Amino acid sequence: MKYRGVCPLALFFILLSGCGSASSSKGDSPVPQRESASSTDAAIRLKPEDAKNAGIESVEVVESDVVPVIAVVARVRTRAGGEAPVFSPFPGRLIGELALPRIGDSVTRGQHLADVEQQFAASEKLQFTTTAIDLQARIEQAQQEVDLKRTEVTRAQELYDGGAIPLKQLQTAQFELKQAESKLEGARRAKEQYDAAQSSVNSQPRRAPITAPISGAVIVADATLGQQVEPAKSLFTIADLSTVWVEAAVHERDLPRVRTVRQAEIALPGSGERPFTGQLVTIGNLVDPQNRTVPVIFSVENRGAILKVEMFVEAHIPVGPPTKALLVPASALLSEETGSSVYVETEPGVYHRKVVQLGQRQDSMIVITTGLEKGEKVVSVGAQTLHSESLKGEIPAEEEEKAKGETKR
Repeated sequence: MKYRGVCPLALFFILLSGCGSASSSKGDSPVPQRESASSTDAAIRLKPEDAKNAGIESVEVVESDVVPVIAVVARVRTRAGGEAPVFSPFPGRLIGELALPRIGDSVTRGQHLADVEQQFAASEKLQFTTTAIDLQARIEQAQQEVDLKRTEVTRAQELYDGGAIPLKQLQTAQFELKQAESKLEGARRAKEQYDAAQSSVNSQPRRAPITAPISGAVIVADATLGQQVEPAKSLFTIADLSTVWVEAAVHERDLPRVRTVRQAEIALPGSGERPFTGQLVTIGNLVDPQNRTVPVIFSVENRGAILKVEMFVEAHIPVGPPTKALLVPASALLSEETGSSVYVETEPGVYHRKVVQLGQRQDSMIVITTGLEKGEKVVSVGAQTLHSESLKGEIPAEEEEKAKGETKR
């Protein structure tokens, strides 16, 4: 008889069952295969060579220092000043000798992207004047915001020096000042480009280059050669993705535990990529009224441009000093509706199932809070196979006889 397609462990049980019946007929005691599988202490017994043939492997429960963390959902976004839209300085038609950049293309600051050309009509000059006034108003508004933020920084510095506020509040004021200065610089640059275009002779077709304001990758491209464009509509969006921000949504109840955090581990679950390290930028001051979360932002060096804008990731934020914990491979766990369990090899070839309580994940390992002791051997490969075999022992005898009868028919 040939047993094709039968796994080594199942074949072992079939042969062992036959040997047991033969031994009983001679008056000898049968070799026990497994005890009652109705409790977590039920045992499955295998010869070492059979366990090896079935691919079953066991490892010891280890104790290691584990840093307690909270894992929260986070979103990848561009850093402040790391994203720039590209506009035409005036209405016109896009022209160029080379193809326009596409999404994913890399560009450098000042790189020529296209040209815009237009013959201005007399009726359009009023519109240009209005645009110039609007651009100047934006500059003045941005300048006022910068002045205000500078005053706030000065005041915050005085309060911090006097011990009235924490360092984080001073850093937040400084961060907001940098954002305001970046906005002012953008408004001035737009006005300069517009004035340069207006310096040409109105009676002749106007032609101006469109260049990349920053170095980075094109993440939005909404233009084609020959297209009529307007200054109010963005043609491209360029983002510097060498360093990105990861915005973690931390629940308000966890804020006291993350106030002293300086960095976090940024993970892409299920991707196989090794985690990134994020450095704290700031902790937000506004609670989301729906989710009751506060944004905690980390700066991350984006190796290989793996992190994409608007990608969802996990931020593992440390919330305490390292503590001793028991660890087992994640492959050892059996998950059921009633909880989690593992198979423990109590002696060579003897396996018992134990219910365990899980803690946090640590790379490919899982923290075990209760149910195991250091030095015990858990099945790291083949636990599901053992579990499947143990379930066969839970079928009542009358059902087995009934199933055999139906098979004979």
